[in-house]
Amino acid sequence: MPDLQWVVVPRIYRNLEPELSESQTAEVIDEIIANLTTHAVERDSALDHESTSRYEGDDRYDAVLKMNDDFLRDDLGDGLLLRPPTDEAVAALIDGTSLDADFEVCDMPPGFGIATVEKIAINAAMAGAKPEHMPVIIASVKALSMIGGGGGKSLLMSTSPQAPLLIVNGPIAKELGFNARSAIGPGRDNHVNTIVGRAFALCFRNIGYWYPGKMDMDTIGTTRKFIQCLAENEEMSPWPSFAHDRGFKPDESTVSLFITDGELDVQDQGNHTAEGLMKTLAYGCTFGTRSIQGKGGGVQRLILMPPDVAAPIGKEGFSKQEVKEFITKHAVGSLGKMIRYMPLEGEARVSENWEWLRSLTEEQLLDVQIPVMDSPDDCSIVVLGADRAKTAVFPSGPAPVTVGVDEYRP
Repeated sequence: MPDLQWVVVPRIYRNLEPELSESQTAEVIDEIIANLTTHAVERDSALDHESTSRYEGDDRYDAVLKMNDDFLRDDLGDGLLLRPPTDEAVAALIDGTSLDADFEVCDMPPGFGIATVEKIAINAAMAGAKPEHMPVIIASVKALSMIGGGGGKSLLMSTSPQAPLLIVNGPIAKELGFNARSAIGPGRDNHVNTIVGRAFALCFRNIGYWYPGKMDMDTIGTTRKFIQCLAENEEMSPWPSFAHDRGFKPDESTVSLFITDGELDVQDQGNHTAEGLMKTLAYGCTFGTRSIQGKGGGVQRLILMPPDVAAPIGKEGFSKQEVKEFITKHAVGSLGKMIRYMPLEGEARVSENWEWLRSLTEEQLLDVQIPVMDSPDDCSIVVLGADRAKTAVFPSGPAPVTVGVDEYRP
């Protein structure tokens, strides 16, 4: 939108006191009127960047450091040391896929830059990716463009800490060495998880323009934005894989993309029955809020369930669908607590489905018990982790997207 005109004010309007909303608008009202009554003026975009193509130093290491200083100053990196995206490195990565360098994979939210194979390879090179990683990285980029709501554009630009999480299924997970046990975090075992996730994150920044303060308005931030690419622990799962749930065959490799909004470690220090383990999980799913702006308002949950929780549940004969139904039924909380942060007047824009809330006192609202999720389909279960009974629960949504990887392999 090259002709888009805008006016910058100091503060975001949401939750801003009415008096301050009025005063900061009054200060720029002449500029607003001028923009509405004149033709657009060409301006330099903060998102445009032309970097020097050649760096020289006392030696190669010094040249790499100078490149990093330049790239990080322009916010093209993630704060960690970048590898030089040389012509040779980029060409090798392009050879790792079946697609041509100028092939347009998709447009990438939230800024909707065009993700060509070459641009993906440039960012993958800076992350230290190898050619065999490219099909997973490309599929991940494609998956982001398919997330509901314009690639999750509004969520990714939100003041809240939404961030993608990638999960690999199928033969390629073992071929490339993805860790399916203690899979989130640093270290030797998570080397591939980290590199592939980082390559995707750099694409997200430099193709999707996901720069803090520009297209990412997160208020505080989250370590989940150091994105990692995990693998499901299919060997230790009592159920078919998550990819199977999405319609793929066991010999097909896939990557699934979730948009997460928080994380909770759900501890279970003694249950060994299926019902006990599932009730603990259901309780862990109750943190968070519901929306009162739409028909439903329920939230989604991604559950990373370790084998020591999944195995006893599966041994007692529960299918994955039955587990999701059980958790949805028992993940019940106080509606009053879930919506306490949201006023029923003004910006909240309560939908007609929830108008009955206005007649209740605060005490009555606290007494109303309601499911956190509207449907078992709002619950995703991925068996992942080491053999210890600690489950991770993530608020998530919109619905995850799963993309096949094999079509991008040479």
